[in-house]
Amino acid sequence: MWEKGFEIFFINKLVTTENMELEQFDLNFNRFKYRIEETGIRLIKKGISSSSDTFVDFEDIGSKVILENTRKLILLFISILFLIAAIGVFIKRFNGGEVEVGAEIFHLAMSAIFFITFLLTKKNILFLAKTDNTNAIEFLGTKRDKKKVEDFINILLRKRDNFIINKYSTLDKFLPYNQQYNNLVWLYNLSLLSKEQLQIKINELDQIDFNNYNSNRSDLLKIVKFSDNSDKDNKTDLDENGGDWIS
Repeated sequence: MWEKGFEIFFINKLVTTENMELEQFDLNFNRFKYRIEETGIRLIKKGISSSSDTFVDFEDIGSKVILENTRKLILLFISILFLIAAIGVFIKRFNGGEVEVGAEIFHLAMSAIFFITFLLTKKNILFLAKTDNTNAIEFLGTKRDKKKVEDFINILLRKRDNFIINKYSTLDKFLPYNQQYNNLVWLYNLSLLSKEQLQIKINELDQIDFNNYNSNRSDLLKIVKFSDNSDKDNKTDLDENGGDWIS
């Protein structure tokens, strides 16, 4: 038992000391900052001419990972055309044809420029979304940041699960039975509660005396209502007697 307690303490200590922030930069001079907070994640994006600050609640964060590669193929196509033109000019010069000085160098340079631009504008994007592809959180999926992004997402999902479980599995006699029952089923559907854990929680929920609480609450409301009516009657008597209380 001591070992189990030490293990839980060690895991909690490890989680609290993990890095809760992630920063990324792209070739367009955009800066992306992600910070895990108490109830969700904050996304800050800063560019040369614009910036944004977005907060996403843990309940709205999915666990579906989508990888997307975006490329401007038109740049690659133009680069190939200039390369073909450079080869054609070189062959014509080699065969003794009249060619302007440095023509093939110009075409090769233009081909290289468009090819480098194609490489620089290539983007690997990782989305963390719900099962229906909504509420997607965007990360840069470069090879350089792959390990860092994966570690951060794992921490984020662990924090999300702990928050949701603590919030929606805690039973409260002041909340309606149906609402709490639906919360437990929702956690089970998210695979955050096992079937056995769900049954245990439902049994605990069934043991709460909601009727006794509602009865006490109803009596309290009656007392408050009676007190309010008494105040109104006293006020009426006071007005009828010219401001003197009836003895």
